Order: sequence, then structure tokens, then C-alpha cells
Amino acid sequence: MTQDKPKSNFHWYLLQTKFRQERKAAQELEQQNITVFLPLYRSEKIIKGVRVTKEEPLFLRYLFAWLNVENTNWTSVRSTRGISNIVAFGNGPAIVDQAIINELRQIDLLPKEPYFEMGEKVRVVGGSLKGLSAIYQTADGLSRASILLEFMQQNQYLSIDNQLIKKI
Repeated sequence: MTQDKPKSNFHWYLLQTKFRQERKAAQELEQQNITVFLPLYRSEKIIKGVRVTKEEPLFLRYLFAWLNVENTNWTSVRSTRGISNIVAFGNGPAIVDQAIINELRQIDLLPKEPYFEMGEKVRVVGGSLKGLSAIYQTADGLSRASILLEFMQQNQYLSIDNQLIKKI
């Protein structure tokens, strides 16, 4: 992904990829000396009981390509491994405004650290337990967490929505 230089006949175009082949398509286009932009974000998932952080495409099945409208072999681009189609409106391929690409590049989509660590103190910020402190235990699915809460002189393990807890 090289930095683009202003050239009058070059524009950003949106390409549709085959299912889960965004990275493959980007790699194939780059081998053809085409500049691509594939915005990624980092997500945490539970896979077989283990929390895994993965980088995923922000726009599933899409990527951006910097192409010369006059000299591009559109058939070659369309037949690139991993590419499904070129997004078009009306007479030809749709041009994506440079300002949109600049905005997407400015957004920090890759957080540097995981949301919660085991043993970390958290506070319940919503629901019937609002205001209570707890200790984060583990992720409980994609949107829930297990916490250890001392309540009525007993330790209670609870499952709670991630949005209802914050780091202290």
C-alpha cells in the first residue's frame, strides 16, 4: 500500500471481492502494481474458549483501488483472483472521493490493547448493580464478561454485558 500521488487521470474505485478474499485480492492487485487501500479494524473474539484478537476488513467484501481511468484494463482488474466485481453507477465505475479515503486513513481502527485483562478491577456502570466494583474474570461470548463480585459477604460470579462495565 504505497502513498498515492495526485495524478489527473487517477482516482479511487471501489472493488467488490469474493467472500473472505479481501486480503487475497489486495495482494493480487499489488502484484499488478496497483495501489490498494484495505481499511482494517481489530476485534476480539472467543474461539474455542480462548480470546483472540484478529484484524478484519472494515468493509466486508470491498476494497479501494487507485486506478488510471484511461489506461486501466478493466477486464484484467475484474478477473483478478479474489475480485468479484467493480462497483459502478450509471455508465461506468464509481469514483470514490479522495476526501473519503483521507478520512478513513485518519481513523484509528486498531486499538492498541484489549478491553479487559483477567484480574482487572471494573465498575458496573449500568443495570441493577450500577456503582458496584468487581474483578474481571474472562470473556463470556462476544459481548459478555464474567466478573467476580463481592455481594452480601459472598463472592458471586456473574455474567454481564460488556457495555455495563468500565475499567477503574
